[in-house]
Amino acid sequence: MEKKSEVKFALCCICAVGQFCTRLDGLDDAMQSRKRPGVGRVGGEPMPIHRKNMSIALVLVAASSTSALAGGFQRGTADTDILFEPGTVNTRASLTYIDPRRGFTSIDGQDGDFDNYTGDYLIPNYAISLGNDVFGCAATATESFAAEADYSGAPGGALPMQVSSTQSTSTADRTNFTTASSVSRTQRLAFDSQELGLTCRVSYQAESGRYSLLGGVFVEDFHFEGTSLGTTYIAPGVPFPVVNSRIDVESDGGYKAGFRIGAAYEIPEYALRIQAMYRSEVKHDEIEGDGTVTILNSLVQTLPAGTVIPVDSYFSEATSPQFVDIKAQTGIAPGWLLLGSFRWTDWSTNEVSVSSISNAAAGISSSSFAPYHWRDGYTAQIGVGHAFNDQISAAVAVGFDSGVSTGAETTYTDLYTLSGGVSFKANKMAELRFGGVVGYWTNGDQSTSQDSYYDATVGDDMVYGVNASFRLTF
Repeated sequence: MEKKSEVKFALCCICAVGQFCTRLDGLDDAMQSRKRPGVGRVGGEPMPIHRKNMSIALVLVAASSTSALAGGFQRGTADTDILFEPGTVNTRASLTYIDPRRGFTSIDGQDGDFDNYTGDYLIPNYAISLGNDVFGCAATATESFAAEADYSGAPGGALPMQVSSTQSTSTADRTNFTTASSVSRTQRLAFDSQELGLTCRVSYQAESGRYSLLGGVFVEDFHFEGTSLGTTYIAPGVPFPVVNSRIDVESDGGYKAGFRIGAAYEIPEYALRIQAMYRSEVKHDEIEGDGTVTILNSLVQTLPAGTVIPVDSYFSEATSPQFVDIKAQTGIAPGWLLLGSFRWTDWSTNEVSVSSISNAAAGISSSSFAPYHWRDGYTAQIGVGHAFNDQISAAVAVGFDSGVSTGAETTYTDLYTLSGGVSFKANKMAELRFGGVVGYWTNGDQSTSQDSYYDATVGDDMVYGVNASFRLTF
């Protein structure tokens, strides 16, 4: 087995979309009295401000913008906002469903309706926090990055051919069939990363407002699955097939550690909060597993159809990208809240991925690659929330995600989103949120001149998502 490619593979794809159900209870009281920041007065005596029961917008949505819809393979984001909820103990569980509808309109010059290759998926998110106004910690769990693509609707039931009898990450080598001894066609790809984290907050109350420092650690794993169709030639450079097969592989990488650090500033009586959080990148290496090569048809008598050959599988180094997340909210009138967020993600680390198989005894050594060559992504959102009464509040927002595709891969073009959510607070202990999003993906194309190994176009497509979450406070 040749040395595994160390090319980075930034985890990011049909990512889910953020969360957008906003808590606005207590906003009326906060907005009715425009006091000097940090101090109120009762009978002429200074009175500390009260923390209002509001949280930064959890914007929920679907496949490629605003948090879970951010640019590439991003899905869930750790719910560290729970550190700002009132109460000694808080727990929150949410589930987001995303239905991204992206399909090719042409492949290598052949026009057609080739079905959606993006699959729908669920994103779970869990958090529990313990603390007070000065100090608190939250344990979180989510699916941080993932992707799934099924290309069986493409002509011939898979993507176009590439040379598999090489470990090269060069598009030129992958499309040079003059010396190829085997070729492959990608049929299905899927991977996911699960994140477990612990984040803490230390806060200081001053006359000018409330200052908080946040920091923590997390661990993240990596799991890859793939299916491709392979053809072995009678001799290198002689495109006469002697064996056709299906390759199925699974590779796993253990948990790797990362960290997050941030800060926040609040004036609770104005419902003002500005928060910034940095999440470090995580490199996954030693991604190994196993798989099978199933003979579909063969001219070799010792390899009849139906023969299954076990193989070892390997995946190139994978990097989940670093990002910076900025969120802000402020009261603008009694019962009204202005919300905004911005995220930069280092998607440019996502260049090329390589999946390899090997069985020395059977003389098997081949690989398949996927070029991305993404650029960094930017996601922005602005919205408004309103508290109708102490029990019901709602929010609506518009968002934009800059496409990360550069022409080597064309899934992640510019995305425009409209999202909304509503919060029902039954009492001081329980709150239920529902939300949804609709997104519009712009068209795009990829070409061999931009380091893709085949030409393709996508049209204007849509993405949809819904979310529900439940919080308990003690």
